[in-house]
Amino acid sequence: MNNLRIWTDEQIDYYFKGIKYSDYPRIFWKKILEEIKAYHSLIDIGCGPGAFALAAARAGMAVQAVDISEKNLEALKNKCRKMRLENMTTIYGNWLDVEVKNADVCISAYSFGGDIGTIGGIKKILQYTNKIAYFITPYEKIKTDFLSKDLYQKIGKTPTAFSSDYTDLLRIFNELGQQVEFEVVEYDFGMPLESDNEATLGKCALFLCEKLELDEGLNPTELMRKHLRDIITIRNGMYWVPNPRKSVIITWRRQSV
Repeated sequence: MNNLRIWTDEQIDYYFKGIKYSDYPRIFWKKILEEIKAYHSLIDIGCGPGAFALAAARAGMAVQAVDISEKNLEALKNKCRKMRLENMTTIYGNWLDVEVKNADVCISAYSFGGDIGTIGGIKKILQYTNKIAYFITPYEKIKTDFLSKDLYQKIGKTPTAFSSDYTDLLRIFNELGQQVEFEVVEYDFGMPLESDNEATLGKCALFLCEKLELDEGLNPTELMRKHLRDIITIRNGMYWVPNPRKSVIITWRRQSV
């Protein structure tokens, strides 16, 4: 399902801070919610720590959250306990192997490595979708989050890449003979910092070096620390590390017979 490295506790913590204060998943969820207000159940496939699963649960939907990482699901369950959300079911396992119940809505966001992004994975999503399915995917495969393109060049390393982008999914839908709509969305999936002191910058630099797989090379942590000093701004009264992104939301609707 996800071919990413196992998330550390710190990465999960930064993730929750990011989804609390950034545009993601808020901008996407606002678009989705306009269409699904009358629906009652949702499956989040490749949910990670649960950005969309949590949004749906807060909206009162019965949620099934599926992921191949037990650590991500445990973090999601802990978050649900803190938020007193009792309408969440977590399901551990590979997408093609797990058992789920049909839902009005299915969503998969940035989780198309492994089986999810295959013809079989997409077919299963559509099979268990009663009404509408959303697929949020990179606009392009190269990963240069947090304005890191220049950092890769300085270190002499090629940026990592997603396993697929939106064109790969569109080809699958075409092969399946399924009609979809898609929209390009620009947003900021940045994160707040408690301060701009050296200790905080150092901690954030280590986190980003690992996240961006820049933890090898000529003193990348010091380069990242300098990079942070250059890009940090103020947003909503907080120190903010910007992460401008461009993604595509693909929408599939079950056709009435």
